Amino acid sequence: MGQSLQRAVPPGVIPLLSTPGSPSYFPVVDSYDGTMMELDQLSQLDDLDHELNDPHDIGQLPPELAINILSHLDATDLCLAACVWQQLAGDNILWHSLCRERWTYTSLYHQPSPQPRSYRQLYLQMDEGTLTFNSDADQGMQYFISRGIVKDEPKEIAKFVNGTTAFSKTQVRHYLESRQDIVDCMVSLQNFANSFLPTALRRFFAKLEAPEDLGAYIQKLLEKFSVRFCQCNPSLGMSVDTVYVICFSLILLSVDLTSPHVKNKMSKREFIRNTRGAVRAEQNALDRAPADDDLFGQLYDNVFIRGHIADQSEVKFGQTRQFVPGYLALFL
Repeated sequence: MGQSLQRAVPPGVIPLLSTPGSPSYFPVVDSYDGTMMELDQLSQLDDLDHELNDPHDIGQLPPELAINILSHLDATDLCLAACVWQQLAGDNILWHSLCRERWTYTSLYHQPSPQPRSYRQLYLQMDEGTLTFNSDADQGMQYFISRGIVKDEPKEIAKFVNGTTAFSKTQVRHYLESRQDIVDCMVSLQNFANSFLPTALRRFFAKLEAPEDLGAYIQKLLEKFSVRFCQCNPSLGMSVDTVYVICFSLILLSVDLTSPHVKNKMSKREFIRNTRGAVRAEQNALDRAPADDDLFGQLYDNVFIRGHIADQSEVKFGQTRQFVPGYLALFL
């Protein structure tokens, strides 16, 4: 009878049973060795298995290891982690790293503090200031200055803006258009040594977005870029005026190759001929050696393969909207 009863209970199937002594109580038969186990014993085994399979509580780990794990979280996730591990997630080292990662430079980092500085509080302040800046650049910068995060000095503001990607490029441009002193400092922070001219120009406009209308500001930007590029690459033997002319030639080429409004794209031969004529006119006036056509061919290949010089932005043409390369819309 016992043997037939054991065969009637398939392995892994546990019937609904009640407590021992009740009419519906039924033991569970282990199909492997025939031993009888009650439900409360199985429940204990399930709890043990659950504990073994659960991830370890980082609060039980050494602090150095726990902080290393939490260092992979961003600010939002770290705030959520503080609900469970308040002391670990609020560690000053973690928030100091987050501040430095998002805002590489602030005047406050280098100022002594009479009391230990809370970098979590500083992060929240700078995050609020960033949101304000991206809505109104002047108001946002005043927020940072009034709280001592950045000094009201052109060089300090330039380092601050240059050291973060959290700011809206459009708002940065609006702010810098009226602060040429800060623009000069930001340009001096760029390093274009051993950089190909189109690549350096792309990096330049990644930091200083050009306007969407043709005016004096973009001309000043290109003038400052040309000076800085020649300073970083004196061995090239190119004058500032030559770099300036080539930059405009690259802009026109980028427009020609990327704009949907231009049907007949400029050929490599045409670009070399046009650029050669513009550059040689300047070089002859300065009694310099003529530029090499191979260089112009390499410039064309770079723009043709890698595309426009500046980032894409949405520009309005009449009643329609097109995506074109930033400041290149000036020439359309």
